[in-house]
Amino acid sequence: MKESVCLIQKFHKKGYGTGNSPDFSKPLHVIGGVIGDELVVEIKRKQRAFIKQITHLSPYRTASKCSHSPSCGGCSWQQVDYLFQLEQKQQRVHELFASFIKEGFFLKPILSCDRIWQYRNKMEFSFSQDRSGRQFLGLILAGSRGHVFNLQECWLVSAWFSSVVAQVRLWWKKSGLSAYRLDNTGSLRTLIVRQSLNTSDKLVMLTVSGRPEYALNKKQIEQFIQEILLTASEPERLSIFLRIQQTIKGQPTQFFEMHLFGPDHMLERLNIDGKTLTFKISPTSFFQPNPRQAEKLFSAALQAIQGPKQHILDLYAGTATLSIVFAKIADRVTAIELNPHAVFDAKINKELNHVENLEIICGDVGQKVQELKNDPIFSAPDLVIVDPPRTGLDAKTIKSLLELRSQEILYISCNPVTQAKDIQLFMQKGYQLMLLQPVDQFPHTIHIETIALLRLF
Repeated sequence: MKESVCLIQKFHKKGYGTGNSPDFSKPLHVIGGVIGDELVVEIKRKQRAFIKQITHLSPYRTASKCSHSPSCGGCSWQQVDYLFQLEQKQQRVHELFASFIKEGFFLKPILSCDRIWQYRNKMEFSFSQDRSGRQFLGLILAGSRGHVFNLQECWLVSAWFSSVVAQVRLWWKKSGLSAYRLDNTGSLRTLIVRQSLNTSDKLVMLTVSGRPEYALNKKQIEQFIQEILLTASEPERLSIFLRIQQTIKGQPTQFFEMHLFGPDHMLERLNIDGKTLTFKISPTSFFQPNPRQAEKLFSAALQAIQGPKQHILDLYAGTATLSIVFAKIADRVTAIELNPHAVFDAKINKELNHVENLEIICGDVGQKVQELKNDPIFSAPDLVIVDPPRTGLDAKTIKSLLELRSQEILYISCNPVTQAKDIQLFMQKGYQLMLLQPVDQFPHTIHIETIALLRLF
């Protein structure tokens, strides 16, 4: 390993500090580096480096709260002052959308988090095992090729998450089971832990191999349940699931869920625009990982729209959170979602919140929009809401939206890079970007949520 000095000048797209070294021809990406740091670093592979010594502290550096920082890949900016994190995220959004800025366009200041610790309601932990049999349950090491470390604490979630991990680790040692490996051997794959921040509901789901020879027996499952119950002060509000992931070469991966204990769902409540809404969440359904910041996100999205609307089309609707929020300003709302579990939850959420003007459709977004468009009784929406996965909108959906010619498109994204590419396509076809609102959903990480409003001219 070679050592060198390095001055950190900017941040890499993964949150690493990037700077030049007199001993290396290319910029170095330093895990844990902060703009303004002067460092002695140890150079690893592919321009990756680790801090050996800090010779000059950046004015933007602060003390990390977690003992795993910065080696944990879960969050890369704990050592960065929070106000500086916000500045960097605002600057990143401005850079991505600089070419779109025209008269009438408004880039709003980023919405900060009131609570920057213990804000997440969900984490997914991985099981791993080395050749000597050592067991690891936790998150991925930063800059590694998928190496898992034994997590002891995490400040992005409540202390209960760490207690669950500790109990499962104890159970694993006694179980005789092995971690799943890429050659499709072994049993234990992942551990999902969820906790409502506005109710007392908690949920734990263990994902295991679908190969019969690696299946858990009844005793192992019962012992798993008992270990999880030791973490709960209110067992009646705790749900426990087993998910079987069946991987067969040449065939789509299949999942089968077993409900082991407690309610078959958890509830979360959000206060949006002065109204409290209740949402049912199944173990595999997507829900905003930061519920309190989601309240700001959805309120800002609602305020961006000049209501009322006749027909709103909500695509990638998930559990219909946005559909329910926007139902108050529309005559009709149509929601489309591919995940059948999320659709089932969406229909329950519709009833829980007494929403009468919402239709929920299960299916591929691009295909269902085409079917609706060709329906003679279908009324074109005057607002389309899209909240796609990180990969952005697929070509079929973009084509369908351009054919619909909705007056407004509200595009909410967890990846402004793909969002900017998609918006450029809409602008080439007559849409104008009217507003862009960055939202900090995930303090101490590089991730940014953005609300964009497009209007057809």
